[in-house]
Amino acid sequence: MTGPRGAGVDVLEMTRRRHGEMVVVSLAGEVDVDNASQVRRCLGEAAASRGSRLVVDLSDLAFIDTTGLGVLVRLRAELVEREGTVVLVAPDGQVLRRLRRTNLAPLFPIYDTLSQALG
Repeated sequence: MTGPRGAGVDVLEMTRRRHGEMVVVSLAGEVDVDNASQVRRCLGEAAASRGSRLVVDLSDLAFIDTTGLGVLVRLRAELVEREGTVVLVAPDGQVLRRLRRTNLAPLFPIYDTLSQALG
């Protein structure tokens, strides 16, 4: 029997683009143990240079598990070590609630919209 996950709901889309000095990575769909290594690789490439300024847009993310949250925390630590920054776009919803419930929200500047994060 095929449930919602078999119907393609768990597909992850990642896009990366430059916005001035910042790199914006947008994640849509779901981040979980099955695709966290892809997300880690994408974010790592986006933040490879010293002093990188990264915006991770989670607006279209329907779900993130603890593995995905761990990717964000490691990314933050790596960027801080290299004098970079990371901000999140997470409007009210499941992803923001999960960040708050796990007490990770205070680690990141979190914006409601991409335009606020870029401003």
